Amino acid sequence: MVRRRLFLLLALTLLVAPIAPGARPIDRVSDRLARALATDDPGLRAADGRLKVWVRFRDKGIPDGGLATALAQAEGRLGPRTLARRERRMAPGTARVDGLDLDLSPAYLARCEATGATLQRQSRWLNAASFLADDAQVRRLARLPEVAGIDLVARGARAAVPAPVPATSDDGAWRSVSRVATGINYGGNLAAMLQANVAAAHEQLGLSGTGVVVGMLDTGFRTQHVALAHIPVLGVWDFVNNDGIVDNEAGDPLSSRSHGTETLSTVAGWQPGSLVGPAWNVSVALAKTENVAVEVPVEEDNWVAGLEWAEALGADIISSSLGYIDWYTFDDLDGDTCVTTRAADLAAGRGLLVVNSAGNDRATSGHLIAPADADSIVTVGAVDGAGVVTYFSSPGPTFDGRTKPDVAARGRDNYVADPNNDTGYFSVSGTSFSCPLVAGVAALVFERVPDLSPMEVIEALRMTAGHPTTPDNDTGWGIVNAYAAATWFGPVFTHAPLFGIVGYAGPYNLSATITARLGVGAAPLVHHRVNGGPWQVLAMAPQGPADQFGFSLPNVAGGAVVDYWLDAVDGNGHRTTWPQGGATAPITFTVWPGTSPVADTPGRGAAWLAGNAPNPFNPRTTVKFGLAAPGRARLDVFDVRGRLVRTLLDAELAAGDHAVTWDGCDDHGRGAASGSYFCRLAAAGLERRTAMQLVR
Repeated sequence: MVRRRLFLLLALTLLVAPIAPGARPIDRVSDRLARALATDDPGLRAADGRLKVWVRFRDKGIPDGGLATALAQAEGRLGPRTLARRERRMAPGTARVDGLDLDLSPAYLARCEATGATLQRQSRWLNAASFLADDAQVRRLARLPEVAGIDLVARGARAAVPAPVPATSDDGAWRSVSRVATGINYGGNLAAMLQANVAAAHEQLGLSGTGVVVGMLDTGFRTQHVALAHIPVLGVWDFVNNDGIVDNEAGDPLSSRSHGTETLSTVAGWQPGSLVGPAWNVSVALAKTENVAVEVPVEEDNWVAGLEWAEALGADIISSSLGYIDWYTFDDLDGDTCVTTRAADLAAGRGLLVVNSAGNDRATSGHLIAPADADSIVTVGAVDGAGVVTYFSSPGPTFDGRTKPDVAARGRDNYVADPNNDTGYFSVSGTSFSCPLVAGVAALVFERVPDLSPMEVIEALRMTAGHPTTPDNDTGWGIVNAYAAATWFGPVFTHAPLFGIVGYAGPYNLSATITARLGVGAAPLVHHRVNGGPWQVLAMAPQGPADQFGFSLPNVAGGAVVDYWLDAVDGNGHRTTWPQGGATAPITFTVWPGTSPVADTPGRGAAWLAGNAPNPFNPRTTVKFGLAAPGRARLDVFDVRGRLVRTLLDAELAAGDHAVTWDGCDDHGRGAASGSYFCRLAAAGLERRTAMQLVR
């Protein structure tokens, strides 16, 4: 982080600091560019023989007294979502808009174009632009007084794609794994979701990526696939063809949309029974930054342009299964040299988390690709279904000795959407797919605790991964654990909710267990309303053990609808709610029409629920209950979010004690996931409930 701060300081300084008065044009030309000028190597040049170069400017050309106006204009270009994200996640006291957000000087760009060079891309953050220029134009560019330096735009082959290998013992395991693991049918993605403990985050925390925006930097995208058509797309741009179409266009190779479609389905696919990804409720910004034509090398300026574009649209996360290494050497992977690395670190400073593949070069170069060496991003390696690092996953360390990757996830035989068949699927391999899987996990972390900074999300992913105390350069801190990462910051709630039909009019004396790694801060709150009226707020009171809190909702008339939700902060000020979503997804119950306003005291009375045994249990437990008089009784099992799991009984019964056994399955015969459940007895106009714990 020290290095990153120094780079940020240098970048800000370059906005106003002129180059040395005595600097010669040749001093502004990098050694790489000088060597390129001395050769006709077609691998360094475009088809017409020109060179693609970065031109870095000495400042932004802001006139004296014009900075405040320029900053206001820059802020006006950023949407409310971008500004809100920066407000939440940038370091306290940091200006939300600064010199890095200013446009490049139009006068400087015009003088560059006057040399005959053709403008390609602009980077506000790097204060640089890329141009196509012949040798004479490069030399004219170097003589311009506003130019601080010129270098080649890195070019190279696309990241290697792992060759098919014989099936391993876990291939097809999702078909044989019982659905006892989760109530969601993940189809071909089940094994990957279980390995990364994503199913627990979905089922027990109610997370799905809601409210989070993921920017995808990749090849083209086919969003009409049945597993992708549900995804809200906030923006698209094709940085290869400079238009707003990211699906295949006339003349594109058929594979243009392949890689991007596959990685998008890894993040956010939703087709139960076929493919469900970790964060199916995210919104996306889709940037086509890579040309798949074999004869056209990958170029890093499109990646930088896509990054800044997605940030300005309000993205929270960038998922990038791309990388640049052919042009760079290992000693460039120091966290400060490669252009994409520097841009990725600048994104983190603006509250935008970059998740990038480590690369597939283990057997060739034997090291990472850029920007995987950046110190403020999540670099992802690949493991197989057994948790073993794959033969292709690029290892660390970085050139300056830092451990990389940060974490790992499944990257072998991943189940993805078929980009050329809107109802088809197949399996692929590569860190290209472990990366978006982790990006989806990061979306769950941000969903639960929206104010986390990128560095805090990195901490959560690392410290809850498979071997956090013994990181290595194969899988970093280990295989990701989505549930643990999502609960590393912010309070966790256990609460037996009132939902459905309640047989008494109140008051409703309730309690919650609230735990947090950093401790619970201020008094937790309960928000409640009646019949859609204004929200009222009550402080919860300590009750017994340190993590127990109680509250009482007041009497309401029979037939009233009551909504409520809980919120609390941890010792670091990070706020979470229960249920997830707070006011947008409260717990709701309806009071039985005509109910007396006098509180019903649960005892034996007209109906009683004696609880279940054993508890915790696996795989079955017996629930005991009774009626004082003959009548109809219904016994239901709900999960912690109030969703009906199983109706155990709905029948006319004689007076006396009764018992029903639950086998841990839902109404469809599928095994329920490990976690807390609630059994509700409705009988004699009353309601009783008890908590149960299933441990698989």
